[in-house]
This record gives sequence, C-alpha cells and structure tokens, in this order.
Amino acid sequence: TEIATQRAVLTKQFPDYAERDAARTRMLAALEAAAKNENHPLNVWFLLRGKSGEELMAGWRSLVQKQTNEIAARRKFNAETFQPAWDFRGDGVSQWFRHGVNPPEAVARPGEFAIEPDGERVFGGLLPAGVFSHLLSQKHNGVFASPRFKITHNNISVRVIGGQGAGVRLVLDNYPLGQGNIYPAADLKSDAPTWVRIDTAYRKGGMAYLEFATSAELTSRNRGATGPGERSFFGVERVVFHDAKSVPKEEVTPLTLLLTGEAPKSAEALAQRLDDELAKAIKAWRASMNEEQRVFLDAFVRNGLLPMTVRELPEVASLVAEYRKLEADIPAPRRAPGVLETVAYNAPLLSRGDHLKPLAPEPRGYLQLVSARRYDTKLSGRLELANDITTAANPLTARVLVNRVWHHLFGRGLVATVDNFGRLGEKPSHPELLDFLAARFIEQGWSSKELIRYLVTTRAYQMSSYVSARAVEVDPDNTLLSHARTRRLEAEAIRDSLLAVSGRLDTAMYGPGANAMAAPEQQRRRSVYLMVRRNFLSAFLETFDAPKPFTTLGKRDVTNVPAQSLALLNDPFVIEQATRWAEVVLRAETETEARVRRMFEMAFARLPSDAELVGSRAYLADLAREHGEGKDRLVWRDYAQSLFNLKEFIYVR
Repeated sequence: TEIATQRAVLTKQFPDYAERDAARTRMLAALEAAAKNENHPLNVWFLLRGKSGEELMAGWRSLVQKQTNEIAARRKFNAETFQPAWDFRGDGVSQWFRHGVNPPEAVARPGEFAIEPDGERVFGGLLPAGVFSHLLSQKHNGVFASPRFKITHNNISVRVIGGQGAGVRLVLDNYPLGQGNIYPAADLKSDAPTWVRIDTAYRKGGMAYLEFATSAELTSRNRGATGPGERSFFGVERVVFHDAKSVPKEEVTPLTLLLTGEAPKSAEALAQRLDDELAKAIKAWRASMNEEQRVFLDAFVRNGLLPMTVRELPEVASLVAEYRKLEADIPAPRRAPGVLETVAYNAPLLSRGDHLKPLAPEPRGYLQLVSARRYDTKLSGRLELANDITTAANPLTARVLVNRVWHHLFGRGLVATVDNFGRLGEKPSHPELLDFLAARFIEQGWSSKELIRYLVTTRAYQMSSYVSARAVEVDPDNTLLSHARTRRLEAEAIRDSLLAVSGRLDTAMYGPGANAMAAPEQQRRRSVYLMVRRNFLSAFLETFDAPKPFTTLGKRDVTNVPAQSLALLNDPFVIEQATRWAEVVLRAETETEARVRRMFEMAFARLPSDAELVGSRAYLADLAREHGEGKDRLVWRDYAQSLFNLKEFIYVR
C-alpha cells in the first residue's frame, strides 16, 4: 500500500515517472532473464560477481575451458556431419537466380538490420552476413533460387530468417506447383537466424533446386498469409547437405568474444571487460564488425538491454517516423501468372521414358524440320524458341493458327484435327487454300483481327445452311463447303442466352470473377467471368461439353445426349431463369397470344408461325390443367423451359 501511494505521489509530481518506472521494470526483467541464460554474456557476471582473487580466476578458467571444449566439439561434429553446399557470407550469391522488385543482388555484411514498419522497437536484431529480401522494405517481394543439383543426401538444412508467409522449398524436375507433402518445404517463422531442416530422403537421386521466396511468390502455398500491408520477408546465410536428422550447431556464441583474452582479476575488472567489449562492438558496428561482435551485440539488442525503442532514442525518432511514412506508401507488387527467365540447362534424354535412367543431355533447339540450329545461350532459350515459332520460314505456325480461326468460324477446320498436323492427323481438305491463307496471314503482320475480317466477308462464310438434295448425295460431310454448317452453341453461350432472355444477364465488364458454384439466383455475370476451379467445375457447363481445364484443347467435343435435355428441364439454374423470364412476360403482357409472340421474339428473334401458335396454345392448356387455377407463374415457367429445349435455341444455322 505504501509503495502504491509513493508511486501515485511521484507520478503526480513527475509526469514521466510512470514511463521511467515501466522502463526500469522491463530492464530488471531483461537482466533476470540474462542471469538465467547460460549463453548470455551477463550470465558470466552473475556467476562471478561475488567471487574474488583465486576463486574468481578459477571460475573464469572453468568457463573458458567449458566454452573451448564445447566449441571444439561442435566444430568437429559439423565438419564430420555436414557437407557445405553454399555459403552466402562469401560470393556464393553469384551462382543463384534472383528476382523481385528489389532482388537480393549482394551479400549483406554482419550487423545489417531492417527497420520495423511499425511498433515501439526500431529494429529487432542484428543480422549475420547473408542475402536478405527486406533490408529496404518487407513489401519488396523476392525469389532466390539455387542452380539445379542432384539430391545426394537425406536432408538439406538452411540457416535462415523469415516471416509472414515466406518459405523455402525444394522444387523437383522444374515443377514448382508441388506443395506440402508432395515436395519438401518449410515455413520461415523467425526473425533471428535459425537452422531449418527439410527432409529429402524420398527424393534422393532426383534433380532439383532450392527456392526461397516471399509469400505470394510461392504459388498456392501460404497464399493470403502475408503480414499487414502484404509484407513478407526472408534471408539466408548458408546451405548444407547431410544424412543425419540433426541440424548444424552454432560455432559462435555470445560468450565467444567475452571469454577471449586474459582472465579478469576482480569483479570490477570483469564489469569493465563487459563494458569495453560492448563499446568496441558498437564502434565496430559503425564500420565493419565481425561475426563474434555481431553475436555479442545482438544478445544485448534482442534481450532489451540496450535502448532500442522510439521513446528511448528520441534523436532518431523523427528519422524512423519519416522512414515508416515512406515505407507505408510503397505499393504492394502486382502479379500475373507467368514464367521467370532463369538459368538454362539441357535436359537429358530419358531411356524409354524412365526418369531414373537419364542419358546424355540433349542441346536445346527447335524442330529440326524447321531449324537445325541449337540454342547457345546461358538463359532458358525461350526467346530463341519464340523466334523460331514465329519466323515466316516456319511452315507450321501460320497454318495451325489459320486453321484454328477457320475451325471457330466455319465449325470445322480445313484440317479437321486442329490439334494434330502430324502423320496421325487428317489431311487438309483444301491444301492450296490453307497455304494461301497462311501466306496472307504472314503478309498481313500475323493479325488475327484482319484474318477474321477477311474470312467473315467471304461468300463461303455467308452461305445459307440450307442443304440441297444434290449436296447430300455428292458431299454429305460438306467438305466442299456447299452450304453453312449447322452448329450448336457452346456451353458458355447457352448459359449466357438463358440469362439474356430472362433479363438477368449482367453485362458489366471487368472486375473479379464470379463463383460458378453460387446459388442460381446469384448467378448473373457472363460466363467468361466465371471462376474455373479444377475441383469444383460447373455441372451445367460440363453437360454441354465445356472442356475440363486439365490440358489444352483446340477442338471441343460436340455431343448430343439425353443429359442435355434433362439439364434444360431440371437444373436449378435453368429453372431459376425460366421462372424469372415467366415473371417478366406475365407483367408485360396480359393475352396468351401476345405472351407467346413476345417469348418467341426474345428467344429466337422472330415471331412464331401459325402452327407454333396453335401448338403453344394446346401445350399451355395442358399445363394449366396440370397445375390448376391461379398457377400462371408455374404454367409459363414450364412453357419457358420447353422453349429452352427447342433446337433453335441451342443451335446456330
């Protein structure tokens, strides 16, 4: 009670007393923690401060001997157990691939630090020599990838820092989408240097590369796990290979610097030694400190034994505030799916397709039919490949592109197998025409728009779909293009047509994708904006032959099966659109014939024939008897669904 009273009086007399008292409490707690930590320099003081003379000297020699033996044992263990792979305290960074807004181009010296983007602390601790992504800002994305190597050990360990979704993974066979249990990987969750082990026993013998990356660069892994402001960071110092499951042991400790040199002769001399070494480390920090000094000084910084908050360092508070203001304005990187132009390699030929029996590497190049030149480049060769694909001397590319455009406009390509121009594919029905269009396509600057404009203004494209008896006899497959081919609408167009006639189609452009699995009443956007998720595909679109997104497909299947008619009768999405359409027509018209005419106009852009009017009246009468009096909404809903099932609704003539 007396202490509380005294504090209240002091707080009233001295406004900053509470803050100073809190700082003193924090310092005492830090000192107590240091006293209990045998690896902290101040632990030596707490052990020896009550000794003097020979007793102090003997205690000092005991600590030195213990430290010497321990470090010697650790060095022996590390030398015998671990095979050094890359050490970024030197020049190892030049062999690695670097990518990002501010890629890690050079090795940072010991003692480097990164300003915290918010909070009381100016920075968390001192970093070892290494490669770091966040020395300017944690918003700077980054990728740091090793050269390809053969996995020869059961484990790979890395000495790293990182946080907020950053990670390290082993990418096998240049396929970076493997995650979790498929490929070895680890999250980085410490801002202090620590060893992280990844198990590679199952992958021995394979070719792989290591990749350190911030959260959003890890494809699907940790997506959304970034910190505030989309921050994420990593740093790496060393990489080692090994078979044992243990990780390397630290060969430099906070005691290394203190326990070097002559023994202090008194507690006062020991205190002075601590004071001198701390002062030297701080002075060296300004210019060039070594690892022993970094580890020693870092022990005081991370344990709160030196002023490290904005309040404790008023002389730098304005600079920190200015940095944080500038850093907050840095935009988060915008990303798009793509590939990175990285270090090249020639893949080996696999004997009979067996990945465990690689033969000699094959030099990179294009099809020898077109060009026998090999790609002599240190990069991937993608640029050379693109040039070979698009050269006017290439007899394939222009023909394939022209044939695909023809396929989409006419319903069938000049080469029917649009994905196969090889020996197993069909021969062109009009080879001279294909050659002419390909040559013209190149002359017109490879313009798809110009090609489409040219084709749709031709007589062949503008023909009627009427089929004469002579054409059926002479050319039943319409190979000679005597008439327009009747084609069914694609799945997406059928869905959009349903939305359009019901008045529900949202024609807005751009914006986020729509959920194909949403409730029927929430589905309004055009099909081009539907999100495509491989595990949750739209059952309605699949019924009408929408391709599965597992591989490329130049020509869709076109089937005619009972499930399609049943979908137009029973699918909840179709029922919802038919109901909405019926409600629109019921509000707009009062007479049966007017409603039928309106619905034909909306669905087919024409009026019904006399026979169709008669048939519609009879069908509506049957529906009225089935549903009963006062059920107009259900009657016209079912009638709407019957129109959806007419061939004219889903076929183009």
